[in-house]
Amino acid sequence: MVVSATQMQKQAEFKDKVALVTGGSSGIGLATARLLATRGAATVICGRGEDRLDRAVGELGNLGSPVLGIPCDVGKTDQVDNLFTEIRSSFGRLDICVCNAGIETDEAYSILDLPAAVFDENIETNLRGVFLTSQGAARMMKEQGGGAIVLIGSTSGIMADPLLPSPTYDASKAGVHMFAKSLALALAPHGIRVNAVAPGWIDTEMNKSTVENPDRLRTWMEKIPLSRFGRPEEVAEVIVFLSGDKSSYMTGAVVVVDGGEILG
Repeated sequence: MVVSATQMQKQAEFKDKVALVTGGSSGIGLATARLLATRGAATVICGRGEDRLDRAVGELGNLGSPVLGIPCDVGKTDQVDNLFTEIRSSFGRLDICVCNAGIETDEAYSILDLPAAVFDENIETNLRGVFLTSQGAARMMKEQGGGAIVLIGSTSGIMADPLLPSPTYDASKAGVHMFAKSLALALAPHGIRVNAVAPGWIDTEMNKSTVENPDRLRTWMEKIPLSRFGRPEEVAEVIVFLSGDKSSYMTGAVVVVDGGEILG
């Protein structure tokens, strides 16, 4: 097979770089880890489910770049500390951090009966987890003179879902967007860029209930100008762009990937 110069350049785009993707064992996280590994990055993924993590590591390990899977709940300080200890021990550096891990467990409740424990659970993973992970990444990146951090927000942090409000999830993702902007200002003097990506409706396991509900799916299709859900790979392309040198003059941005959903 003849490989073009452009393909070879892409395959080497992240050679000698080390990337971390939280929530990297499925959905957007796995698609991002796959793309980074394909383009030469040594890739670390973490997640809470060890079986799923093992399967993802097995898949990524066939792409030709070093890969490491580390069990981690990003909302737990001790586990995040261990995550960065392992990265430092295995690779000695970190160039890219994609804070992708997230949950949505408040959609089954109205705001009138939402338990405080469910609120805490969402905030712990979606916002505290982003804080802990990006802080750990920034500490390593400062030592080496720079890096790129990409936080995964959501269009739910821009507009509320009128069909099924999820106030805790929405608030956590809005917080991610503003945290990206503040972090970008704080870390720019250290050569660290911080951006966020706000996906809309993407065909992932988190959105399975909507994909499998014809009435709800039809309603959302009517609200999305491109008339379809996105694919994890389409979001991954944007994340990887923000992780590399081609976006070297971008920081503090929130890039929406939603098929035009928020235009309505």
